[in-house]
Amino acid sequence: MAGVEMDMVDNAYIKNLAQLVANKKVPMSSIDEAVRRILRIKFRLGLFDKPYVEELPEKDRYYAPESMELAAKIAEESMVLLKNDKQTLPLSSSVKRIALIGPMVKDSVNMMGSWEGQGLAEMIETIYEGFEKEFKGKATLTYSKGCEFDGNNESGFEEAIIAAQNADVIIICLGEMKKWSGENATRSTIALPGIQEKLVSAIRKTGKPVVLLLSSGRPIELGKLDALSDAMLEIWQPGIAGGGAVAGLISGRLNPSGKLAITFPLTTGQIPTYYNMRQSSRPGQGGYQDIATEPKYWFGHGLSYTSFSYSAVTLSNPSIKKHEKLIVQVEITNTGAVAGKETVLWFIADPVASITRPMKELKYFDKQELKPGEKKVFRFEISPMRDLSFPDGNGIRHLEGGDYYIMIKDQKIKFELLD
Repeated sequence: MAGVEMDMVDNAYIKNLAQLVANKKVPMSSIDEAVRRILRIKFRLGLFDKPYVEELPEKDRYYAPESMELAAKIAEESMVLLKNDKQTLPLSSSVKRIALIGPMVKDSVNMMGSWEGQGLAEMIETIYEGFEKEFKGKATLTYSKGCEFDGNNESGFEEAIIAAQNADVIIICLGEMKKWSGENATRSTIALPGIQEKLVSAIRKTGKPVVLLLSSGRPIELGKLDALSDAMLEIWQPGIAGGGAVAGLISGRLNPSGKLAITFPLTTGQIPTYYNMRQSSRPGQGGYQDIATEPKYWFGHGLSYTSFSYSAVTLSNPSIKKHEKLIVQVEITNTGAVAGKETVLWFIADPVASITRPMKELKYFDKQELKPGEKKVFRFEISPMRDLSFPDGNGIRHLEGGDYYIMIKDQKIKFELLD
């Protein structure tokens, strides 16, 4: 009755729906509509015209060039540049010696994550292989594993330190093993094992620039890692084509454009922390006594190799009626020296309502590429019932008049919804 037309695994529909229909608790019209939605998709996919696909050998079904190209593109656009002090990235052309250190450098399994599907370890483009292609003829690579993902064995530290001392820049590749996050993968902390942090501490003493690559299936408690690195790139678990995407972002052939889809807390103990929390009943109280209340990186955070300026946000009308629409616009200029993609996040806040509402809610986002000096207008059309209403405990949506706010970057613009 909530609009979920398919049931997975638990067989709740198979066991109960017939009796529920017989008892008139679920009308047959709802069953028909659920079936209709499923059939509509099958018609669009052409499954009734061609219900069977040609049986092909595995080599012809997977890893087609166009599939690999798409996988690399998805990996690239999902990666998030968290930190970039003193414009450490992209690497300068003067960098001729790169040290690749860490357990993730030549990993061909954990980069796939816990839902690898048809991914095969031998088909993975590792970070090391990506760097080999990207920097061929431009810089020499030195590799040292340094340590395992977990444990206390520091015997590889000495080799890693020597590699770091002989390099112009150090790329340290850390992260989670694939089963450390995902379904049925609860852990007591989201911090990386201490051995990985110890490796970074030892490498940092060389005084060379340190770029930290983080591969994980969730936010990581960064602890001291933030202070020990000059730049940080969250690459997630990027799959079979992740190595080339990482290397392209480090070299500057690609410009990072990913934004965090989840908040990174300062510590595990700060959880839960998320952008759309409800306002505390005592906003000036209740903060942590030993750490900041703000998380490390908010939802939507993500840096670029270029810069963007935002004009003042404009509204088509300062007030609208419930059946009207509101057009919101902002002009964005690429003020940097290279092309880049900017994602505009449009938030809405309803400060006074008959129930407590989130302090802000993401309602729309738009991502566009701008050349240096180029300007583009980003536009958001607000439909009151869709964007401003809320459901009650019975799923019935309510739309209330009053003041609302559009929030974008550091701007907060009020408009009124008339009763």
